[in-house]
Amino acid sequence: MTLLSGLFTLFGCNTKAKQNSKRPSIDTTIANIYPTDHKLTSQERKELTNAFLKQKGVPILESLPLIEDYKNAKFRDTKEIASKAVVLYGLIYVANKAKTSEEITNFFKKYNLWKYVSPNERTYLAKPNKTDEDNNPMTWRLENLNILLWALNHFDKLAYPTEMCDFRNYKNLPSVENDPTDWINKSKLRDIEEILNETDLIYRLHWATEDARVNNTKTPANLNTDVLLERHFALNWLTMYAEEWDDITTDT
Repeated sequence: MTLLSGLFTLFGCNTKAKQNSKRPSIDTTIANIYPTDHKLTSQERKELTNAFLKQKGVPILESLPLIEDYKNAKFRDTKEIASKAVVLYGLIYVANKAKTSEEITNFFKKYNLWKYVSPNERTYLAKPNKTDEDNNPMTWRLENLNILLWALNHFDKLAYPTEMCDFRNYKNLPSVENDPTDWINKSKLRDIEEILNETDLIYRLHWATEDARVNNTKTPANLNTDVLLERHFALNWLTMYAEEWDDITTDT
């Protein structure tokens, strides 16, 4: 068992109220809905996503905009993604009181990671006597980290977003005990088509849950709104929706 998996076995990775906690057990593996024999146009991708969502019983909005295709999409540098993954890892430790802010700040500075810590995250680390309200957003960095590790090819598939991620079986995670430089340098970005597919899917799923919230109706298909929000955020960061981490939004 890795240190992080042990940490979240003890503390859990969800401090928000669980949604639909009595959900039935269902297959959460996303079907292979996108062809791999050619690069998709934005319209093709949208049509494939919407067809899948209809099968899942998820409402769609035909007028929801397209995401950029491979010709126009921009992506973070792989080293930046891997470095941010280590930063998120460290913040999660602090939020769960497994490391002190001073320990993690020193770790970030020692291994040249401080520049990947956003201003809001620096403010969090500097704050004494952190409350649950302070820590809660940082515990949800776990879902952001899940996306980044997937984007760096540390596992093959993301589960359908009905439940929070489970790190107990993950291997080759970054370390906050040792120099992470080698881990960062060996990281490789997965195929950009896969990232664009996931971005389109999460964008449209998130719209469906937000539409349900605005209209005070039941969240469709057992989806977890909080998980979708964090995945959407991380994917928007990966695809350069804004330059800086603190400026990323999850517009639907």
